Amino acid sequence: MSVDVIKDMNIDNDCNKTFENSNSQPDEKQINYKMDELEKKIKNEVLKTEDIEKKLKEAEQREEALIKRITEKDKTITKMTGVIEAYEKAIAELIAEKEQLLQGYEKQLAEVKADRDSNYQHLTSLETTFADLHVKYGKSKEMTLQLKSNEEALVAEKRQILENLRLQEQRYDKMKNHAMQQLEIANKKLESLNKEHSIETTKLKALLKKEEISRASINEQLQQKSRENAELVKICDELISGSGS
Repeated sequence: MSVDVIKDMNIDNDCNKTFENSNSQPDEKQINYKMDELEKKIKNEVLKTEDIEKKLKEAEQREEALIKRITEKDKTITKMTGVIEAYEKAIAELIAEKEQLLQGYEKQLAEVKADRDSNYQHLTSLETTFADLHVKYGKSKEMTLQLKSNEEALVAEKRQILENLRLQEQRYDKMKNHAMQQLEIANKKLESLNKEHSIETTKLKALLKKEEISRASINEQLQQKSRENAELVKICDELISGSGS
């Protein structure tokens, strides 16, 4: 029970004692003063209740702002996850393309080697025919040189493809590491926000419980005060009626 309420009760008791001891006509000014004091106390209690409701509304607005920030962080994490998945898909496609290119080049290289071996075998068989040896040897040598040049070109191209793939894999690793770092930072921020939100929610719930208890106490005091005022008015009316008769 608040100090003001106790003071009011003491004033009421004094007023009652005055009425009981005097058994004479009541002082109208004193009654009016008492009624004015009661009205002021009731108005103060109403203002306190309105202030509590305003604080509760502000607490609800802060909670809604926290929920909105957490939702935005969730959207950012989802977007970053999508970017990482897109990177992984692109690298998988590059690896598949590399495998296809390597298989094609290996097949061409095998064909070149087979043609080269065939030409060497053909040269060996032509050694028995001296008349055609010079012409066929020249053609076979020219073809062999051409095939060797083609083989070297294919080997160089394969080496270049492997180097490009290695560079692409390095780039992918850098991009993936960067994305993972960003994701880890986002997760830490989200965890921190969740903790802050949990602490703030606990504080708000405690404040709300405290305000509910305070409001219930105020309501109980107002009801008690109303009953006391009604009894006081009744006594005053009886005294006025008695003095009039």
